[in-house]
Amino acid sequence: CACKIGFKGDGKLCTDVDECAAGAAGCHKDAKCANTAGGATCTCLPGFVGDGKVCADMDECANGTAGCDKNATCTNAPGTFSCACKAGYGGTGKVCADIDECAMSTAGCDKNAICTNTIGGATCACKAGFSGNGKSCIDVDECATGTAGCAVSATCVNSAGSFTCTCKPGYTGDGKTCVTLKTVVYAYVGGVVQGFA
Repeated sequence: CACKIGFKGDGKLCTDVDECAAGAAGCHKDAKCANTAGGATCTCLPGFVGDGKVCADMDECANGTAGCDKNATCTNAPGTFSCACKAGYGGTGKVCADIDECAMSTAGCDKNAICTNTIGGATCACKAGFSGNGKSCIDVDECATGTAGCAVSATCVNSAGSFTCTCKPGYTGDGKTCVTLKTVVYAYVGGVVQGFA
């Protein structure tokens, strides 16, 4: 008597051989071995494809099964993958939402700039009275550049992001428009006080 393949003994008594424990099943290193009566089965591990004897990495990023968010980057690795939200987005990688860099003060705008959140980023624009790229803003001297629009008979004083126009002595107005103050002379004529400009 002789034991069948997958069994051991003297033929009178045969017991199952555990091919998995003995390393005799021939499973791939990326496969799971399961002992059966008289044999063994090999099944590729999750993230791998094949018959168990030969297993190849499954590229979940390439085949679209990773399930990463449209605003995430998928990175394949042997037997697995990872999803990471792109710059300007936050989340798990499976779900990504826009980050409001303005609200979080991470846009890098100058203190004299206006921050505007955009999908996946933010823009910085210098406030009125300042010039620059939004990341760096400097005061515009409207008095020196002649853009203040003060009247000729007014004094222009620059300030951070602004300016003031003030009529010079002897003039009145809002600084943009100044008119000469009239001098009134009072005289006593024929017993009546009269004013003459």
